[in-house]
Amino acid sequence: MYRVLIVDDEKIERKGIRRLIEKSGEPCSIMEAANGKEAAELLDGEEIDILVTDIRMPRMTGLELAKEVSERHEDMQTILFSGAQDFGSAKAAIRCGVQDYILKPVDPAEFNLVYRRACERVRIRNEKRRRTRSVSRTLNQYFMTRFILGGKEAESDDVKSCIELEQWDKIRYMMLIECPNRFFEEAEEEFQRGLEEQFGQEITYLNLNTEQALLLYAGELESPLRTAKQTEAWIREKFFKEVSIAVSARCGSFRELPAAYQRLDELMEEKFYQTGRHIFCERQEDADGDIIEEGSLMGMLEQDIRNRDVYHLRDHFDRVVEKYRDLTRFPSLYVKFVFSGIIKTLHESGGMMESGGIDRLVDRIYGCTSIGEVIGITREKMERYMQYISEDKGSLRFKAEATKEYIRNHYGEEISLEILAGRLYLSPGYLSMIFKKETGENLNQFIKNVRLEESARMLADPELTVSEVGRRAGFKNMSYYSKCFRREYGVTPDAYRKNILKK
Repeated sequence: MYRVLIVDDEKIERKGIRRLIEKSGEPCSIMEAANGKEAAELLDGEEIDILVTDIRMPRMTGLELAKEVSERHEDMQTILFSGAQDFGSAKAAIRCGVQDYILKPVDPAEFNLVYRRACERVRIRNEKRRRTRSVSRTLNQYFMTRFILGGKEAESDDVKSCIELEQWDKIRYMMLIECPNRFFEEAEEEFQRGLEEQFGQEITYLNLNTEQALLLYAGELESPLRTAKQTEAWIREKFFKEVSIAVSARCGSFRELPAAYQRLDELMEEKFYQTGRHIFCERQEDADGDIIEEGSLMGMLEQDIRNRDVYHLRDHFDRVVEKYRDLTRFPSLYVKFVFSGIIKTLHESGGMMESGGIDRLVDRIYGCTSIGEVIGITREKMERYMQYISEDKGSLRFKAEATKEYIRNHYGEEISLEILAGRLYLSPGYLSMIFKKETGENLNQFIKNVRLEESARMLADPELTVSEVGRRAGFKNMSYYSKCFRREYGVTPDAYRKNILKK
């Protein structure tokens, strides 16, 4: 819709111009002003596309108004009309940046032609602005993603002209959202539109892969946890999807974002242990009481033992020790019961003690005179167990490498965590976790990167269309493929192909 301002000290003239504009059929909203001064004041508070003004007016002439517009609103289209055939006024109008000059009495056909031409120039200007904003937003997302995932800050002057570091520095909170079954490939555009409509605040959306997205919040959040809960509820109600959300602590500057993301990625591993929980806060005090319960920590440790999880076992054991070493919180008998339970779980997992020794060891635990002695006995057995499973750690490296090899050989097929984990007889969450620990890469991100690399290779073949390349590389949604490619390589697949073929 075009926003038009008609300026004339004669009301009947304004009415006539309004009718001509309305008869043009172009969508518009029309405002009026009785003189140049009134118009100038209106322009300070309103964004106008087309100015239609008479020359001769009290307080400020149309030429004076046009001159002010050319200095302060250079993209505005100005149509000037006058009752005098004054060559000097016409020349002055040109110097003031006036695009069209019409003599009174206004000829309807001539005005319609001039007005439609002005509308077309506004349309072209708006389209150019839209493309510029789109390119700027894409480049900003491209460099921000590289920075957050890899700490690669844009340094060259050419790059800095494309990004908005001052906007980066306003980011205070991050939320990592994970949703299975390629949600962010299939519903990305709808998700972004809905996010803006639902929450109406300054949120930067970064697509990490088909199943993960990062939301960056500029400014303060009264309650990050409440915002996460609202987001989780909205996704569940609108898309009928269950998601996991990890919420960061407050970031003081954009330089803290890479470290904050790494902490969120690690925090998301909690969903592997707590399958019924959907929101995980970096700051426990932000969790509003929704924190790990006493029994949950023991459950995590027992799961580590049974999974032979060398990555979390020591940390979770230390947390159990820290929790139960204070006898003012727990009775001595209860603490002995807890640690004898750990001993039994270690025994059941095998490889750490001789057969038949479990009863004698439990008796030793209950015969201890101090909690320090109880912890010491348990820690000794835990260390022996960790040494035992560490000798088997190579199998985890093998599983990660086997997963990589499968992805490289089957990137064009349907690949999911469930499929990959099923091949190795692991749970999807555990495979995702060991892959990240062994390779340093996010599994979903690795799948996306392999597909993009293979698509870039295939683009060198001029016999394949861009859509065919995307499908062969394993992308279902061609719009998503194009966006991912541009985020990764800085250009569209088509532009990338043209650059290759030029060489």
